[in-house]
Amino acid sequence: MKPLRRLILALAVALPCLAQPAAAEEITVLGINDMHAALDNMPRLATLVKRERARDPQALLLSAGDNRTGNPYSDMAKRTGWPVVALMNYMGFNLSALGNHSFDNGMDPLRDLIDSAEFRVVCANAYAADKDRILTQPYRIFERKGVRIGVLGLLQIGANGKPDTQPEKTEGFTFRDPFAVAQEYKWLRERCDVLILLTHLGFEDDVELARQCPWADAIVGGHSHTVVDGAHMEGGVMVTQAGCNATRLTRITFDVQDGRVVSKHAELLPAATCEPDAEAAGMVRQFKDDPVLSEQIAECARELTARDELGCLFTDAVREATGADIAIVNIGAIRLNSLPAGPIRLCDVFQLDPFGNDTVLYTLTGEELRALVTAIPLIDHHGAPSVSGMSYRATLHKGNVLDISEMLQADGMPIDPAKRYTVTVPSFVAASARFPHADPGRALHQPGRDCLIRLLRERKSVDYAGTRRAHVTQD
Repeated sequence: MKPLRRLILALAVALPCLAQPAAAEEITVLGINDMHAALDNMPRLATLVKRERARDPQALLLSAGDNRTGNPYSDMAKRTGWPVVALMNYMGFNLSALGNHSFDNGMDPLRDLIDSAEFRVVCANAYAADKDRILTQPYRIFERKGVRIGVLGLLQIGANGKPDTQPEKTEGFTFRDPFAVAQEYKWLRERCDVLILLTHLGFEDDVELARQCPWADAIVGGHSHTVVDGAHMEGGVMVTQAGCNATRLTRITFDVQDGRVVSKHAELLPAATCEPDAEAAGMVRQFKDDPVLSEQIAECARELTARDELGCLFTDAVREATGADIAIVNIGAIRLNSLPAGPIRLCDVFQLDPFGNDTVLYTLTGEELRALVTAIPLIDHHGAPSVSGMSYRATLHKGNVLDISEMLQADGMPIDPAKRYTVTVPSFVAASARFPHADPGRALHQPGRDCLIRLLRERKSVDYAGTRRAHVTQD
């Protein structure tokens, strides 16, 4: 056979093989957010993670922030927040974003938790001073099955230029707009086969981010505690969020072929159907072995099933302790959704108010008071505030715009726009809410939860079932 003919035959055999595309690789990413140290739920979550890792041993496990704050056995531990980090280490988390509540106890506890974590923390729009040695990174790139997966971290920033926490706790950090910063990392697309934005912004902002960043493959988000059943598709960007309190996990699968994502799918997985992991359950029992927090301090006469009922109890305690005409608390500061009839323990109070905000006293005109109440949902995002010493009717519109139609004093008389009232708010509200007021306010050095503990110890029994002072409809 002539050499030329042999060459042609060889090429004819080889070319079909060369034309075959590479087989697609399936990449698994497990996403969770806003666990808020829900220790009792974590043994079931650990079982779910083990099940998913058995399905794909190379699955990445990502948290979109707010791992801590909300459980007194974690918040009040000798090393604040350590129990939840220990459980995350046990489950083999690969990465976490910063959340606004990462800063709740200031720099030293944050540094300790990051240093103790066996996973990295990413945030591209928060910058620590060199002296604080907070070891975060803007992004991480992982390799699984020959596929490069990039993860960029982004943190929510409020109207005051800081994340939603007590502003003084963020001293030493500077922050930038997450939308602007995201655009500065568009070049990551060229270095990755899969690009994920790991965000703590809230669902609506994640949808807007997806519109602005069509070059991303997916957003694993948090902050708003939204339960996204599977995924929301915004253009070609998949947006996920798994609720809160370690009750669900989102499994995202990417099919990657020749360096690009050819298909993607998300499924929400409940942890409640899993049996608790024995070792994780043992860790939780050890963390909760605290007789001080288990002390009974009062009795709840009837079950409380609404956060505003608990908010009315809380604001009554503050108003009674301070002697103010009116007490207000942002509803996002009330972290219990219900309270069963029966014993009220010290740990219940710390779970209801895990933040320990100080109380700030203002003297406000009725007009300034109205402006304050309407300003609070804009910085809290959880809804209309709870009150004591007054009641009001309002409509809550999209964008957390509160339109008040009626404001009454406790005796049923209308709030006088020109009259002056003494009004208390948590220090978070005082530092973050934007409203006109002539009085700059003064800190009373009486944390709201201390006022509540005092009231409960004195009254011995409370009944707030059906108590409602904020009559709000949603538009």
